[in-house]
Amino acid sequence: MNKRNRLKTIRPQNERAARAFRKKQNMKVELNKKWLPVVYVVMLGICILLNVTNDSLDPANVLISVCMFGIVGAIFVYAYKHLKHIDQMGEDFRIAISYIKGDYAKEKKLLWDLYRTETRYGIFNEEHLRNSYVDYVEEMKRLEQDEEGKYACNIEDFINYQLIDDAVEKGRLSLVPGAMTGLGILGTFIGLSIGLQAFNTGSAEEITNSIGPLMDGIKVAFHTSIYGMIFSLTFNLIFKTVLEQAYHKLDEFVAEFKRYVRPDATYDNGNLELDFQKKQLEATIATQKAIEETLAYLKSMHEDIEDIRILTKDQNDIFRGRLNRPRAIEQSSREG
Repeated sequence: MNKRNRLKTIRPQNERAARAFRKKQNMKVELNKKWLPVVYVVMLGICILLNVTNDSLDPANVLISVCMFGIVGAIFVYAYKHLKHIDQMGEDFRIAISYIKGDYAKEKKLLWDLYRTETRYGIFNEEHLRNSYVDYVEEMKRLEQDEEGKYACNIEDFINYQLIDDAVEKGRLSLVPGAMTGLGILGTFIGLSIGLQAFNTGSAEEITNSIGPLMDGIKVAFHTSIYGMIFSLTFNLIFKTVLEQAYHKLDEFVAEFKRYVRPDATYDNGNLELDFQKKQLEATIATQKAIEETLAYLKSMHEDIEDIRILTKDQNDIFRGRLNRPRAIEQSSREG
């Protein structure tokens, strides 16, 4: 059966329900992806204002600005879709912690027997977290089928920083600030190239007439540099802040899960090692005791053999004495 079809969710399924849940749980909305389009719209407005208030509308300036904002908009749309996973993961962690604490308050015991059932498979809404949690539970069930049922795995083996990085494609998103800066530098060189191309070093009149196009090119260069730097700094701040918040919520979730649902498998493995060492020590003591008993038995046998040897010697001496006695009598009678 497909995992997605058999998942039973217990969480809010849409943004409206999520907002109601946050309000009920008194959760604050932290810095998130929504600031990205806000910054983009503000910078677009500034760009339009600068071009409209200019005395002469330069087609090259407009074309470069349109191209730059088009490329930046496409990159931001791509990044926004992936940053959405970070926001949802952070919210999932917070809501999961709330559910765990609520269930523990009702049950007053470790919740593993409850959270290993399909009724808690939907503790996460975000696809990557949900599937990873299902994989963790199923792996635990497989390990529990061991002959002695002593092996286990940790929740962070499945839900960890690497899972968040893969879900949001951190490697690609980390290139966005550099791409923004690169676009600004590219626009700078294009603007300078356009300005210098129109600059004429002939007569004084030609130089005077070419100063205007040169200044327009310099304006393009500086404007694109400013746009690129602002986009780069803004995205880098939002991306790292949201990612760190998700990491922090993950740490909180793992700590609460180990506290209320299932302790760390490291403790189990440590107990297993202690049990193994204890059994090994008991086996060593038993072996040593058996060897001592064997040595004592061999010593007793040696003493018995020695007694038998002495007794046999005495019997031989007695037997030899009886044989020699008639001869002694006969010899003494002859002498008499």
